[in-house]
Amino acid sequence: MSIICRHVVNFMEELAPPHLCEEWDNIGLLIGSKNKKVQKILICLDITRNVVKEAIEQKADMIISHHPFLFKGIKRIIPEDPKGELIYSLIREDICVYCAHTNLDFAENGLNYTLAKTLGLKNIKNLKTYTKEKLYKIVVFVPCEYGEKVTGAMTAAGAGWLGNYSDCSFTLEGTGAFRPLEGSNPFIGDTGKLEKVSEFRVETIVREELLNRVVESMLEAHPYEEPAYDIYSLVQGGKEYGFGKEGELDKALSLDELVSRIKNSLNIKSLRVIGDRSEDIKRVGVFCGSFDGDVIPSLGKLDILVTGDIKYHTALDIAEMGLCVIDAGHFGTEKIIVNELSRLLSGKFSDLTIVPSKVEKDPIKVT
Repeated sequence: MSIICRHVVNFMEELAPPHLCEEWDNIGLLIGSKNKKVQKILICLDITRNVVKEAIEQKADMIISHHPFLFKGIKRIIPEDPKGELIYSLIREDICVYCAHTNLDFAENGLNYTLAKTLGLKNIKNLKTYTKEKLYKIVVFVPCEYGEKVTGAMTAAGAGWLGNYSDCSFTLEGTGAFRPLEGSNPFIGDTGKLEKVSEFRVETIVREELLNRVVESMLEAHPYEEPAYDIYSLVQGGKEYGFGKEGELDKALSLDELVSRIKNSLNIKSLRVIGDRSEDIKRVGVFCGSFDGDVIPSLGKLDILVTGDIKYHTALDIAEMGLCVIDAGHFGTEKIIVNELSRLLSGKFSDLTIVPSKVEKDPIKVT
């Protein structure tokens, strides 16, 4: 089977839905065509000169990075500019670039989840709720003999998911009435005559990002020239997405033991510890990348938090509150996503060659 860029993008957007990203973020396909054939993909944390060189040497057709390659506005693209030089190279070599950033951080099985699993946490859940899925109910009226076909079309398009259940719907039989007017082309009945038909009222639930696809599939399967359907916005949300994750260690550890585990698990030589803790540690939170002060109110339920990029005054406030936080660095807490994405993509696309970058290094050196 020939794989094109669109297939890879669709998979990535199922893993990390675009609507989860922060407003300031810049995610998605940033360079290249969705119709390009893809045989080899390079996975990285950041797109740098060395990574682009590696992609060219590997003859990669596509790069998937965590951090956006194009972030702030670019006013000019010239080869004399470092960023412009890379853009020139990527376009010249016909290499697509796709980025999944904060949407991958917040995704259910995204970067924070990967960090929690890497550190050996169990019973993982959200540290703090970020958002909930926006849900809609779609109700369609269809002749009884077409009920199964229309319902199947909607669920095949992604409707009907409720928690750990799929293909959820409700059907009620009733009588539909309509009078075809001049110019109509009715599937049932005659122009000018009132028609009454045994119909099913079919209800199902759909996530916001799938709504248009589900409606299109329903209309395509429906026999009527003018199908009657309603769409309701639901107050209750669906799946929760969160800032960070929290979980439990399989056995309590001392601070020194946890520090050792983090260094070994993340393959880092040094980290920073804010605050102190003499008691054993059992409940651990993780927040990858740069620490966000919005999670501070959630720290009281934890024994410790593992994060990165804590600013001095934030660290001072944390210590004054008697909390304990480990700063394992931005690179240290996020580079693990390279191998995880490589594993997921290899499992999904057996015909693709997935290459985790071998040239990335933490730009910050501790001497």
